[in-house]
Amino acid sequence: MKDLNPSLQNHLASGVATLAFCWILRRGDGVALGFTDHDMPIELNGVTCEPASGFNGTEIRQSASFASDDQEVTGVLSSDRITETDLISGRYDGARIETWRVNWTDATQTVLLREGYLGEIKRDRQSFQVEIRSLSVALEQERGRVYQYTCDATLGDARCGVDLSAASHGFTGTIAAMSSPTLVSVDVSGMPNMSFARGSLHIKSGDAEGMSFDVLGHSAEGNADNLELWLPIHSGAKVGDMVRVTVGCDKTFRTCRECFANQNNFRGFPHMPGNDFIISYPEQRSSSNGESLGLL
Repeated sequence: MKDLNPSLQNHLASGVATLAFCWILRRGDGVALGFTDHDMPIELNGVTCEPASGFNGTEIRQSASFASDDQEVTGVLSSDRITETDLISGRYDGARIETWRVNWTDATQTVLLREGYLGEIKRDRQSFQVEIRSLSVALEQERGRVYQYTCDATLGDARCGVDLSAASHGFTGTIAAMSSPTLVSVDVSGMPNMSFARGSLHIKSGDAEGMSFDVLGHSAEGNADNLELWLPIHSGAKVGDMVRVTVGCDKTFRTCRECFANQNNFRGFPHMPGNDFIISYPEQRSSSNGESLGLL
């Protein structure tokens, strides 16, 4: 049950309701966008909800179970609000969205109907359709750790402890060439002693400033480093833009120890007995002097 403020409750009881839906979209980079199905702008929590967005929402469903109750919102691709380029480039991935019911004659009379995350986005040439997943979707995700050889931490996070801002782990430079949206050549300062594969490309200037991309593969060619990205760049990156590239990690204990000297923070189980150990059996000619069997 929603708690309504007395003024909104009195307004609803009057029998003449002047209500509108408002959506506030908060991206991970701090940008907040507001939309409404009313025909005039509505100021809500410091965000101007624009009427000319073409936003239209389906019914709101909410059940008593832990299942995720999803809603869909459709809208028109607008050049100055939500662009196809931003959608493709992932600027809205994981964004939070709030659905409000507002008295458009007095925007202080509001009720928050639901909060959620942006889910699957479908688009065509002129419009888009986005799924709003409820907060309970987090309960559907697997939690805990996996008993495995490799490390389950992300390079540079709190569990890993590696400082990616160190000069030996990150390199600044510029984009030297772009063969395709997923193939980028960068000219960075210094010579990395590790591969950028499984690392990250961070764009620091230009239209794509603030965007980060995971690196799939890395090869050196002359003074340039060729990077193959997991996802394409569609946000206007061009030759000359400033970038920072960080090294990657293959999650093995050897790399953690020899490349990062971070073996004390390794989050895997490198000495876990494998299949070879399980199916092994004693042999008469085998040495049994207590040394390692070489299976780990």
